[in-house]
Amino acid sequence: MSEQQPSLPSPALYSQNLKTKSKTYFFDVKAAKNGNKYLSITESRIKDGQKFRSNITVFSDSLEEFNQAVLEAAEKVK
Repeated sequence: MSEQQPSLPSPALYSQNLKTKSKTYFFDVKAAKNGNKYLSITESRIKDGQKFRSNITVFSDSLEEFNQAVLEAAEKVK
């Protein structure tokens, strides 16, 4: 009987980070097991001495709509 090894996070094909005063954002392009690429956006912050991380994943089939929604929302912020 063989033991299953825990799956490791897939390595990033592309990675960029953005540091602000209180947060760091990581933008990583990765490939799923089936070969499809996806965007992983992680926010890392420290509050009251504790580290918090939040993550969203956007798959390639919805990337254009996601990008358009972000651009439209950004216009409203300006």
